[in-house]
Amino acid sequence: MKFRISAAALLSLALVVPAWAQLAPAAAPAAASTQQQQPITVVLSQKKVVRDERGRETLVEAETVKPNDVLEYRAVYKNVSTKPVKSVAANLPLPEGLEYVPGSAQPKKGVQFAPASGTYGAEPLTRKLPNGRTENLPYNEYRQARWVFDELAPGAEATVITRAKVESVSVASPAAGGTVRAAAADAAATNATKQ
Repeated sequence: MKFRISAAALLSLALVVPAWAQLAPAAAPAAASTQQQQPITVVLSQKKVVRDERGRETLVEAETVKPNDVLEYRAVYKNVSTKPVKSVAANLPLPEGLEYVPGSAQPKKGVQFAPASGTYGAEPLTRKLPNGRTENLPYNEYRQARWVFDELAPGAEATVITRAKVESVSVASPAAGGTVRAAAADAAATNATKQ
């Protein structure tokens, strides 16, 4: 499945902040205008990771999924303006029902994660326990992956990738001709404009 969505749609998918917040504060007012074209476009794709009998990976359309399937999310951020865009925050949502696959984020440099509380940090995320000790946050509680790119030149692209294991699925009624789909696919289909 491939969807072309604007930065604003991706952010609404992630339920985070408005599209202009993807840019550094100094650039935010210009990008916030609804009358101007957004300088950054985003193409989000979701594929299922399938291994053959030799262990080789293939990415296939994620039409249906089941628990323990691994999905790969790829977002390509492109500067479609004629000017460089500074401090571009590339976000990949990790919806409920998915568990981040440790170490799968690409590029590895600069990636940060956040749970539902929205506090970003490097992998592994930790939390304080009532007794004062800390523990690693379970990967099924990661809800966002974020990279910040210093600058995207006109026409330049930045690609970010992460993988997640399906923990649970939503099932449409078989009587209505429904299929089993990943929560992220449902969210993407609802919030993206298919092109």
